[in-house]
Amino acid sequence: MSKGKSTRSTKIKEDPDAPATKKSSNVAATALRKIFYISQQMLTDDTQKLKLERFYHPGKGKATLFMTKDDKHIMEIMEFSEPRRSWLINREVCSNGHIYMTTSIDATFLALHHLRKHCAKRALSLDSIHDEEDPTAARLLNNFIPPDNLKCIADVKTAGGDKYFKYNHEKCLAWLSLKTKRMAEALKKAGIYCGHSAVSQNFTQSEKAVDESAHETDYLRVACDYIGGYLALDLHDELTKHLNIPSEIQAIAEEKKANSTTTKRKSGEKLKNEGNKKQKLANGAAAKLKNSNLLDDSKDDNDDDEEEENRNKTNEVKEEIKSPKETLSTPLKERPLSAKEKSLAKSAKGTKSIASFFTKKAPA
Repeated sequence: MSKGKSTRSTKIKEDPDAPATKKSSNVAATALRKIFYISQQMLTDDTQKLKLERFYHPGKGKATLFMTKDDKHIMEIMEFSEPRRSWLINREVCSNGHIYMTTSIDATFLALHHLRKHCAKRALSLDSIHDEEDPTAARLLNNFIPPDNLKCIADVKTAGGDKYFKYNHEKCLAWLSLKTKRMAEALKKAGIYCGHSAVSQNFTQSEKAVDESAHETDYLRVACDYIGGYLALDLHDELTKHLNIPSEIQAIAEEKKANSTTTKRKSGEKLKNEGNKKQKLANGAAAKLKNSNLLDDSKDDNDDDEEEENRNKTNEVKEEIKSPKETLSTPLKERPLSAKEKSLAKSAKGTKSIASFFTKKAPA
């Protein structure tokens, strides 16, 4: 029994230490592992001399991670991260659940920042550009940027076999606008929706319905935002003004205003059409009733006289209502007799009323 206790005690003392070292080593190994999706352009040969370097990114305003190869090729590294995400590698759990992808980039955007900063007032060669704040600027300009690609944003002068570059703002805006328009055309061909409101492709009738709902300025705005992700903020604002692209809030307000005017115009036209339809129906019903034998067109002269007298009566009543003071000051007029009343009065001449036979004569 004593031996068993001793062995147990030794095991208890030794076991916590042994797993702890394994656990720490496993955690360190899994923490260093990262998931990369590398383009085939960077893996063309077996050497695979790939490096991770940091260069200044003008759109982000700080140094970011790039992948280089043989001091000739450069690609941007995009990071996709979500909270509470991890990887299962074999039988281990990698706590770093980020995904890194290499994407191609036009290195002219990276050189644009340095040319605006150092070559705006005078022409300089790429070898003479040195930035104390960014020590990697000389390596970027001399190794990864072809000098011929800088003609679209700078004026090139040759002296003694060396090339000197001076930043040209007009050329830069023309080049950026051309890039933006090409990006807008690419978005259209890819069928990417660029409208204001959210549209689900699961509930659209066809792919054309999504494209028709967005305007030309919407594609230019989205393309300008993509290009502006590689530019400084002031240059991005100048590009939007150069292309006459309204802001998203202004575009939404203009769209709402246009929709309200169209709805008002449609409602007015609808009410007008309804009124015309009602009038046409009434005229058609009157014409049918007139053509039928239900109405007698032959009227007597007495009926015409009665209608005229009734009109005169209504006019007199209206005048009395409008001017009551005049009616009080002037004496009342006798009501004109109608044709029937005149004929009855004429036929009653020389006759006596029934009441005259019942009246008693006063004694003489």
